[in-house]
Amino acid sequence: MSSTLILLATAAVLGFLHALDVDHMLAVTAFVSRRPALRTAIQFGFRWGLGHSLAVLAAGGVILITGLRWGAHWDRVAEGGVGLMLVGIGLWSMRSTRNLHVHLPAEHGDHAHLHTHPKGTGGHDHHHHSNPSSSSHAHEAGGVTLVGMLHGLAGTTAAVALLPVTLIDRTSLGFAYLIVFGIGVTGSMTLFAAVVAKAIGRVSDPSVETGRRVSRMVGVAGIVVGLWWLWKAASP
Repeated sequence: MSSTLILLATAAVLGFLHALDVDHMLAVTAFVSRRPALRTAIQFGFRWGLGHSLAVLAAGGVILITGLRWGAHWDRVAEGGVGLMLVGIGLWSMRSTRNLHVHLPAEHGDHAHLHTHPKGTGGHDHHHHSNPSSSSHAHEAGGVTLVGMLHGLAGTTAAVALLPVTLIDRTSLGFAYLIVFGIGVTGSMTLFAAVVAKAIGRVSDPSVETGRRVSRMVGVAGIVVGLWWLWKAASP
Protein backbone atom coordinates (compact mmCIF):
# COMPACT_ATOMS: atom_id res chain seq x y z
CA MET A 1 0.00 0.00 0.00
CA SER A 2 1.39 3.39 -0.99
CA SER A 3 2.19 6.07 1.54
CA THR A 4 -0.54 8.28 0.02
CA LEU A 5 -3.23 5.66 0.60
CA ILE A 6 -2.00 5.13 4.14
CA LEU A 7 -2.16 8.87 4.80
CA LEU A 8 -5.69 9.17 3.41
CA ALA A 9 -6.86 6.08 5.29
CA THR A 10 -5.43 7.64 8.44
CA ALA A 11 -7.35 10.84 7.71
CA ALA A 12 -10.62 8.90 7.37
CA VAL A 13 -10.09 6.99 10.61
CA LEU A 14 -9.05 10.11 12.52
CA GLY A 15 -12.10 11.96 11.18
CA PHE A 16 -14.44 9.15 12.17
CA LEU A 17 -13.05 9.01 15.70
CA HIS A 18 -12.77 12.78 16.07
CA ALA A 19 -16.51 13.20 15.44
CA LEU A 20 -17.19 11.11 18.54
CA ASP A 21 -15.60 13.57 20.97
CA VAL A 22 -17.97 13.97 23.89
CA ASP A 23 -18.74 17.63 23.22
CA HIS A 24 -19.60 16.84 19.60
CA MET A 25 -21.95 14.02 20.58
CA LEU A 26 -23.65 16.09 23.26
CA ALA A 27 -24.34 18.96 20.89
CA VAL A 28 -25.86 16.76 18.18
CA THR A 29 -27.79 14.68 20.72
CA ALA A 30 -29.41 17.88 22.01
CA PHE A 31 -30.81 18.54 18.55
CA VAL A 32 -31.80 14.93 17.87
CA SER A 33 -33.55 14.52 21.22
CA ARG A 34 -36.00 17.27 20.24
CA ARG A 35 -36.71 15.76 16.80
CA PRO A 36 -35.85 12.06 17.00
CA ALA A 37 -37.39 11.02 13.67
CA LEU A 38 -34.71 9.00 11.86
CA ARG A 39 -34.66 11.11 8.69
CA THR A 40 -34.42 14.37 10.62
CA ALA A 41 -31.70 12.98 12.89
CA ILE A 42 -29.66 11.90 9.87
CA GLN A 43 -30.01 15.41 8.45
CA PHE A 44 -28.81 16.90 11.74
CA GLY A 45 -25.79 14.59 11.87
CA PHE A 46 -24.93 15.26 8.23
CA ARG A 47 -25.29 19.03 8.62
CA TRP A 48 -23.09 19.08 11.73
CA GLY A 49 -20.46 17.08 9.87
CA LEU A 50 -20.73 19.36 6.84
CA GLY A 51 -20.27 22.48 8.98
CA HIS A 52 -17.31 20.93 10.79
CA SER A 53 -15.71 19.80 7.52
CA LEU A 54 -16.10 23.20 5.83
CA ALA A 55 -14.48 24.96 8.79
CA VAL A 56 -11.56 22.53 8.85
CA LEU A 57 -11.15 22.78 5.06
CA ALA A 58 -11.11 26.57 5.22
CA ALA A 59 -8.61 26.71 8.09
CA GLY A 60 -6.44 24.00 6.57
CA GLY A 61 -6.60 25.65 3.16
CA VAL A 62 -5.22 28.88 4.62
CA ILE A 63 -2.34 26.92 6.14
CA LEU A 64 -1.60 25.05 2.92
CA ILE A 65 -1.76 28.09 0.63
CA THR A 66 -0.12 30.76 2.78
CA GLY A 67 1.91 28.83 5.30
CA LEU A 68 0.37 30.97 8.05
CA ARG A 69 0.04 29.70 11.60
CA TRP A 70 -2.03 31.05 14.47
CA GLY A 71 -0.98 31.43 18.06
CA ALA A 72 -2.21 29.40 21.00
CA HIS A 73 -4.36 32.31 22.19
CA TRP A 74 -6.68 31.81 19.19
CA ASP A 75 -7.15 28.19 20.25
CA ARG A 76 -8.25 29.48 23.65
CA VAL A 77 -10.72 31.88 22.06
CA ALA A 78 -12.25 29.08 19.99
CA GLU A 79 -12.37 26.73 23.00
CA GLY A 80 -14.10 29.43 25.04
CA GLY A 81 -16.62 29.84 22.22
CA VAL A 82 -17.32 26.10 22.25
CA GLY A 83 -17.80 26.24 26.02
CA LEU A 84 -20.33 29.08 25.77
CA MET A 85 -22.10 27.29 22.95
CA LEU A 86 -22.41 24.03 24.90
CA VAL A 87 -23.72 25.82 27.97
CA GLY A 88 -26.25 27.61 25.76
CA ILE A 89 -27.31 24.36 24.07
CA GLY A 90 -27.64 22.70 27.48
CA LEU A 91 -29.90 25.47 28.77
CA TRP A 92 -31.90 25.42 25.54
CA SER A 93 -32.33 21.63 25.76
CA MET A 94 -33.58 21.84 29.36
CA ARG A 95 -35.92 24.72 28.56
CA SER A 96 -37.40 22.91 25.56
CA THR A 97 -38.59 20.03 27.77
CA ARG A 98 -41.61 22.11 28.75
CA ASN A 99 -42.87 22.05 25.15
CA LEU A 100 -42.38 18.33 24.58
CA HIS A 101 -45.38 16.19 23.62
CA VAL A 102 -46.19 12.96 21.78
CA HIS A 103 -47.33 12.69 18.18
CA LEU A 104 -49.62 9.68 17.98
CA PRO A 105 -49.58 7.35 14.94
CA ALA A 106 -52.91 8.66 13.66
CA GLU A 107 -51.54 12.19 13.67
CA HIS A 108 -48.15 11.56 12.10
CA GLY A 109 -47.97 9.06 9.27
CA ASP A 110 -48.64 5.85 11.26
CA HIS A 111 -45.68 6.30 13.57
CA ALA A 112 -45.40 7.88 16.99
CA HIS A 113 -42.60 10.08 18.20
CA LEU A 114 -41.80 12.87 20.60
CA HIS A 115 -41.77 16.43 19.37
CA THR A 116 -41.74 20.00 20.63
CA HIS A 117 -43.97 22.99 20.00
CA PRO A 118 -43.37 26.53 21.20
CA LYS A 119 -45.93 27.80 23.64
CA GLY A 120 -49.02 29.25 22.07
CA THR A 121 -48.93 27.15 18.90
CA GLY A 122 -51.48 24.68 20.16
CA GLY A 123 -51.33 20.92 20.02
CA HIS A 124 -54.06 19.85 17.60
CA ASP A 125 -52.86 20.78 14.14
CA HIS A 126 -49.82 18.68 13.21
CA HIS A 127 -49.81 19.03 9.44
CA HIS A 128 -46.88 21.44 9.47
CA HIS A 129 -44.56 18.77 10.88
CA SER A 130 -44.70 16.73 7.72
CA ASN A 131 -42.83 19.50 5.94
CA PRO A 132 -39.08 19.15 6.62
CA SER A 133 -38.47 22.66 5.34
CA SER A 134 -40.66 24.33 7.98
CA SER A 135 -39.29 27.48 9.60
CA SER A 136 -38.49 25.84 12.93
CA HIS A 137 -36.78 22.87 11.30
CA ALA A 138 -34.80 25.14 8.98
CA HIS A 139 -33.56 27.23 11.92
CA GLU A 140 -32.46 24.12 13.82
CA ALA A 141 -30.75 22.70 10.73
CA GLY A 142 -28.89 25.96 10.26
CA GLY A 143 -28.05 26.03 13.95
CA VAL A 144 -26.52 22.56 13.97
CA THR A 145 -24.43 23.49 10.91
CA LEU A 146 -23.04 26.54 12.71
CA VAL A 147 -22.34 24.42 15.78
CA GLY A 148 -20.36 22.03 13.58
CA MET A 149 -18.37 24.91 12.10
CA LEU A 150 -17.45 26.21 15.54
CA HIS A 151 -16.42 22.73 16.64
CA GLY A 152 -14.26 22.52 13.53
CA LEU A 153 -12.20 25.48 14.72
CA ALA A 154 -11.69 24.37 18.32
CA GLY A 155 -10.75 21.53 20.59
CA THR A 156 -8.72 18.62 19.24
CA THR A 157 -9.22 19.55 15.58
CA ALA A 158 -5.83 21.24 15.42
CA ALA A 159 -4.11 18.05 16.58
CA VAL A 160 -5.92 15.53 14.37
CA ALA A 161 -6.47 17.59 11.21
CA LEU A 162 -4.51 20.83 11.02
CA LEU A 163 -1.20 19.73 12.55
CA PRO A 164 -0.76 16.81 10.11
CA VAL A 165 -1.43 19.19 7.22
CA THR A 166 1.61 21.24 8.22
CA LEU A 167 3.74 18.13 7.71
CA ILE A 168 2.49 17.41 4.17
CA ASP A 169 4.76 18.84 1.48
CA ARG A 170 2.25 18.65 -1.41
CA THR A 171 -0.65 21.11 -1.44
CA SER A 172 -2.91 18.77 -3.42
CA LEU A 173 -2.28 15.93 -0.98
CA GLY A 174 -2.94 18.28 1.93
CA PHE A 175 -6.34 19.21 0.52
CA ALA A 176 -7.08 15.53 -0.12
CA TYR A 177 -6.25 14.81 3.52
CA LEU A 178 -8.66 17.52 4.70
CA ILE A 179 -11.46 16.33 2.40
CA VAL A 180 -11.13 12.69 3.45
CA PHE A 181 -10.95 13.76 7.09
CA GLY A 182 -14.21 15.64 6.56
CA ILE A 183 -15.83 12.60 4.97
CA GLY A 184 -14.86 10.54 8.01
CA VAL A 185 -16.25 13.18 10.38
CA THR A 186 -19.52 13.55 8.48
CA GLY A 187 -20.08 9.81 8.08
CA SER A 188 -19.38 9.17 11.74
CA MET A 189 -21.71 11.87 13.05
CA THR A 190 -24.48 10.94 10.61
CA LEU A 191 -24.26 7.36 11.84
CA PHE A 192 -24.19 8.47 15.47
CA ALA A 193 -27.27 10.69 15.02
CA ALA A 194 -29.13 7.79 13.39
CA VAL A 195 -28.22 5.49 16.30
CA VAL A 196 -29.46 8.08 18.83
CA ALA A 197 -32.75 8.44 16.94
CA LYS A 198 -33.22 4.68 16.75
CA ALA A 199 -32.43 4.32 20.46
CA ILE A 200 -35.10 6.88 21.31
CA GLY A 201 -37.50 5.22 18.88
CA ARG A 202 -37.01 1.83 20.53
CA VAL A 203 -39.37 2.97 23.26
CA SER A 204 -42.57 1.27 22.10
CA ASP A 205 -44.80 3.83 23.85
CA PRO A 206 -42.94 7.13 23.76
CA SER A 207 -43.86 9.10 26.84
CA VAL A 208 -43.46 12.79 27.48
CA GLU A 209 -41.80 12.14 30.81
CA THR A 210 -39.18 9.84 29.27
CA GLY A 211 -38.42 12.42 26.60
CA ARG A 212 -38.14 15.16 29.18
CA ARG A 213 -35.81 13.06 31.28
CA VAL A 214 -33.51 12.43 28.30
CA SER A 215 -33.57 16.10 27.32
CA ARG A 216 -32.73 17.19 30.87
CA MET A 217 -29.81 14.74 31.08
CA VAL A 218 -28.45 15.97 27.75
CA GLY A 219 -28.87 19.56 28.95
CA VAL A 220 -27.06 19.00 32.23
CA ALA A 221 -24.25 17.11 30.47
CA GLY A 222 -23.90 19.91 27.92
CA ILE A 223 -23.65 22.54 30.66
CA VAL A 224 -21.06 20.54 32.59
CA VAL A 225 -18.89 19.89 29.53
CA GLY A 226 -19.31 23.51 28.43
CA LEU A 227 -18.11 24.77 31.81
CA TRP A 228 -15.10 22.44 31.51
CA TRP A 229 -14.24 23.99 28.12
CA LEU A 230 -14.55 27.47 29.62
CA TRP A 231 -12.27 26.49 32.49
CA LYS A 232 -9.78 25.02 30.03
CA ALA A 233 -9.81 28.16 27.90
CA ALA A 234 -9.28 30.36 30.96
CA SER A 235 -6.52 28.24 32.48
CA PRO A 236 -2.95 29.56 32.12
